[in-house]
Amino acid sequence: MSEQTIKIGIIGTGIFAHRHNRAYQAVGGKKFEIVACANRSKDKALAFAKEVGIPESAVYTSPLDLINDPNVDAVDILLPVQFNLEIIQAAVAANKHVMFEKPIAANLKDAREIVKVAQKAKTVVAVNENWAYHPLAYAVAEYVKNGGIGELVNFTYDSSRPYSPNSPYHNTKWRQNPEHPGGYLSDGCVHDMAHLIPILGNIEKVGAFATKRHTIHVCEDTLATTVKLANGAVGTANFTFCSAGVKKMDLVVHGTEGSIHLVDDTSVELFNDVGESIDAGPIIALQANAPGNGLADVEGELAAFYDAVRHGKALGVSNEEAFHHLAFIVASLESVKTEQMVKVEQA
Repeated sequence: MSEQTIKIGIIGTGIFAHRHNRAYQAVGGKKFEIVACANRSKDKALAFAKEVGIPESAVYTSPLDLINDPNVDAVDILLPVQFNLEIIQAAVAANKHVMFEKPIAANLKDAREIVKVAQKAKTVVAVNENWAYHPLAYAVAEYVKNGGIGELVNFTYDSSRPYSPNSPYHNTKWRQNPEHPGGYLSDGCVHDMAHLIPILGNIEKVGAFATKRHTIHVCEDTLATTVKLANGAVGTANFTFCSAGVKKMDLVVHGTEGSIHLVDDTSVELFNDVGESIDAGPIIALQANAPGNGLADVEGELAAFYDAVRHGKALGVSNEEAFHHLAFIVASLESVKTEQMVKVEQA
């Protein structure tokens, strides 16, 4: 069966629009064609259009004009997240498929509304959380869900990203003046949640402390949490954007019948019920079932979006899950402020 091209309109032609352009090309075949773009700066929109081959007649300064372009099948929103809700509502009302960047919104009120809009939509409404498209993390989650290490008892997670003042992402104005809670903490930690929540299940309560080390981050940039999961297991999760050159995500999960050690999305060890290292092949084999047709990261999420639109397949992350990712950060920051345990809101 021949592929039916999805015609994409990109709203927001900043740094990540170029990343998406490369990913659309990497997905291959004739799955996608970028046919329109929008930016409130016409010059920036025209520059991007020239790069990807969009005619000037399909270059807009208004998101609504792009959404109403009859040649656009799906809208790719690459704006600061406080604009997600209004653009999603407009796209769904115009019967367009839509993708938007994480965190799901700048607050839980908007996030909850996005969940409701998506549930009622006749089109695909997809949060672009690229860490949900790491096949090995997906495989670990499936192994745990299938009872591979029994019932969960405890976990420890340490996520470190290096202080990087020259990163182009630091220089975006919306990150320097964030409306999303915790700034870099919610912008970055929802990535971690995309690994953790499928493996561990939802978080019920959290107690947290935070520190701020570097002024460029604007808000707190290191977060330490103790959590109780909805399934009764407990654990700790630590996040920092201030490491001295170390970039590593390290997860150890203990169950009643074994343990798993996952490093980043590239290495996994499996231990049996007496702590002996055993073949992790049964976990690794599950990668073949991951959404994204063998692709990972941004390429995987776009491949999965195509399959959702054209073949009705499930995405790697739901809007309800994305709500929970943000709700954990919101609850953690509330705990930091009150020095009390805080319940995590559920979608």
